[in-house]
Amino acid sequence: MDMTITSDVILVLLSALLALPLALGICLRHPALATLMLIAVLCLFSSSTWGQLQEENTIYSRGTGMFYFSLLNLLLWVATAAACLQRLHRGLSIKRHPTLNTGSPFPMALAAFAFMLLAHVALGLMSDKDLTHILSYTGLINVINLLLFSWLITQTLANARSQRWLLRLLLALAAARAAFGLARYQWFGGDNANPYRNFEGLDIRLVYFDICDNYIAALAAFIIAWLLLMPQVRLSLPKRALLLLWLALEVATVALSFRRSSLIGLALMSLVLFWQLPWRRRLWLAGAGSLGMIAASITLMKERLQFNTNGSGGVLASLLYDIGPAHSTEVSRFYELEAAAHSLEGHWMFGLGSWGSFYGNEDILDYHFGKFDFVHSGFGHLLLKSGLVGLMMFIALLAAVVIHYLRQRRRWHGHSALMADAAMAGLLFWMPTLLIGTPVIEFRTMLLLGLTMALPYLCMPHAKPLPFRFSTLGSRHAAA
Repeated sequence: MDMTITSDVILVLLSALLALPLALGICLRHPALATLMLIAVLCLFSSSTWGQLQEENTIYSRGTGMFYFSLLNLLLWVATAAACLQRLHRGLSIKRHPTLNTGSPFPMALAAFAFMLLAHVALGLMSDKDLTHILSYTGLINVINLLLFSWLITQTLANARSQRWLLRLLLALAAARAAFGLARYQWFGGDNANPYRNFEGLDIRLVYFDICDNYIAALAAFIIAWLLLMPQVRLSLPKRALLLLWLALEVATVALSFRRSSLIGLALMSLVLFWQLPWRRRLWLAGAGSLGMIAASITLMKERLQFNTNGSGGVLASLLYDIGPAHSTEVSRFYELEAAAHSLEGHWMFGLGSWGSFYGNEDILDYHFGKFDFVHSGFGHLLLKSGLVGLMMFIALLAAVVIHYLRQRRRWHGHSALMADAAMAGLLFWMPTLLIGTPVIEFRTMLLLGLTMALPYLCMPHAKPLPFRFSTLGSRHAAA
């Protein structure tokens, strides 16, 4: 038995050693293609197994038993290394590559978080903590992955052709995911990862429980709505009807997933579109959006929240059934954060370290299954692990992206304007998850957040406005 295991280990290691130069060569020869392939994987495959009766390995966990880090994580590092080698070899400069944006905050943020993580490694080893625990996915490693992925995107997709392919890819895969999810919802019982049905015994079907699948559908919905409403995009009636149907499918994917954070995020995304539209089209958006949100709220109330209300308080009380003094659950959703805050006493500045855990009532927190090394808040998790210093660093990164967008938006046209608005809308979508979700411990979520943050730095202020064609997400007669 031991000989078999040893042979398997040796075989896998040899395969990895052979695959490494091949992967590096592909990333060096076709950097944009490698990045787009990574994005395609993130769009196509769910990562959430919470809510399944029988937990299964996902593509994001492949390789963790042998290499500790997943194969996709290793591929991300290889692709980033290849991009670094290309940059050093070619001596990239603004003069030689005018479309390359060198003002992104990702290198500086990466240096800061890498220094913090190295400090955690040193302090953890001196405290007899296991290195694999310090570098685990429940620590800060995914913040590093986010920054690497954001930087990789800005380096490898820095021309208009790659960016058009990026938008096409996002829309095509979002359509495929929506069609698959809705068909499964209608005829095959919905998503297997369904904690409401499997754990709570509620008669509810879901399209997608994974917040990332909801984000992909919401992002596609925003892009389609942008194309339908922006005055510089002119479409024929058949194309407009096709886009309206497509928009309905993407919105239905989010609404029938019954995730409150997704519905709130979708509503927040519409604020960006509302801000950018002329006032007459704002009225149209407000009317159509209000009807859509009312329909989604009624569906949410009927299908899910009816189980979480005692019949008083209306829709708002049902929506916030686990929050506030009158919550209908036994324990407020915020108990976990209160317990984590108590564990931070005396460590508010630098946190408990990447290996840190908080302490609380194990009976109340039974959904943690005895592991208290993460909390249901992205910002809270950063505070727990890295204190106010790490939290402020991450907030400063988000602020830098927002400020860049606000300063440069009027200079962007065509697909650059579309990407910039989609990025800002995407950041608003992620806000509820950063407040009450678990994004930092999820590889897929952090990389999609990194994609969102990178989009404004792909925009080209000095480039001429590109004409839209439907094949490239618009019409051939668009104005600047």
